[in-house]
Amino acid sequence: MGYLNSDLSSPHALLEIARKRIPGVEPLNIFGINKDIGLTFETFWNGPTAVIPRPSSAVTMSIVSSSASDTMPVLIQGLDADYNEITEILTLAGTTPVAGSVAFLRINSAVILAGSNVGNISISNAGTVYAYIATEHGLTQACNYTVPAGHELFLFRIDVTSGTVGVAKYLTYRNHVTTHTGRELRVSEATWQTGQQSFDRQIPFRIAEKTDFSFEIKGSQAGNEASIFVEALLMEI
Repeated sequence: MGYLNSDLSSPHALLEIARKRIPGVEPLNIFGINKDIGLTFETFWNGPTAVIPRPSSAVTMSIVSSSASDTMPVLIQGLDADYNEITEILTLAGTTPVAGSVAFLRINSAVILAGSNVGNISISNAGTVYAYIATEHGLTQACNYTVPAGHELFLFRIDVTSGTVGVAKYLTYRNHVTTHTGRELRVSEATWQTGQQSFDRQIPFRIAEKTDFSFEIKGSQAGNEASIFVEALLMEI
């Protein structure tokens, strides 16, 4: 008998979830990097602003690259005005912006569907960049996610790494959660210097539907970089 489903026989339940053989459960690997950490809290992301912005209402996006060589399709995944999951595929036209027609309240990820991006790809509305794919990365690297309607998110493992912090410096990071009603929580604050910090939660941290969450970081001195890796499960309610 299977661990989570009587129709499956498997040595490992998480293996079957990764293979998407368990209905109503989806694995999520969320990761981000910040290569220029300042003295105030910033998002773990590689976009042009310190804190990743979120639209105040659902808006259509345009997509553009800093290189004329980028002409590949890009898949944008996010949520509509009712927090339901939506997608749009837009094909880059190099440095000429391409307008989309789908209105996004949130963007959870974006990924190229062919080749390797030569330039930096920006996904924006009215000059505000909401998603960013750095040169040759191929997909967004932002520790930022909004839980779709009818789902709950469970955080299992969090790894934070840095190799740039000196003896006289330290980094502080935290989880920033905002509900759809506007309540904000900034929790699980911790500090460290170099190497890796890992949190392997035996009881996962639950994040409710229609909730924004991100991980933020700041330094005691400027000029550091750090990355984060989050393993989670998205489950239908």
